[in-house]
Amino acid sequence: MRIHYRKLLPTDAKEYRKIRLECLEKYQENFGSTFQEERTKPKLAMEESIEQQTNGKFVIGVFNGEELIGICGFSQEPRAKTRHIGTIIQMYVRAEYSGKGIGLELLKTAIYEAFKMTEIEQLLLGVVATNKSANKTYEQAGFQQYGLLKNYFKAGETYSDQRLMVLYRK
Repeated sequence: MRIHYRKLLPTDAKEYRKIRLECLEKYQENFGSTFQEERTKPKLAMEESIEQQTNGKFVIGVFNGEELIGICGFSQEPRAKTRHIGTIIQMYVRAEYSGKGIGLELLKTAIYEAFKMTEIEQLLLGVVATNKSANKTYEQAGFQQYGLLKNYFKAGETYSDQRLMVLYRK
């Protein structure tokens, strides 16, 4: 394996779209967006940010050689009073690469890039409480739970709780 991490560039937008839709289709219980609603959009929100290299938004990709195998997004709060807060979003690594520490390194790379922005003082994220591997990864990176939203997601008659987590700049 030739694993490397970097911010996605405009030329990566099509590959980003593929992997984003893949994670929504395969792991629908772990994301707030659905494959059905996202696949019909001409451009996904972060796809536009990648193409335009939007300030305050980025996606880190993990590659095996030239193949995009995982993503982790970041979005800074736009309002003046909350610009010190950023959110980690859309974390995903293909299943065949799990258990190798790739997801943790991907997350750490996103954290490093986010905290390079001097305004950012804290990072937030939400994770499905029953997603054990994701919760473990976030805890290993230093995130701590600050809340729990009961029945946050609803798919049919099935509810999922959402853990709210924070990481402060050291």
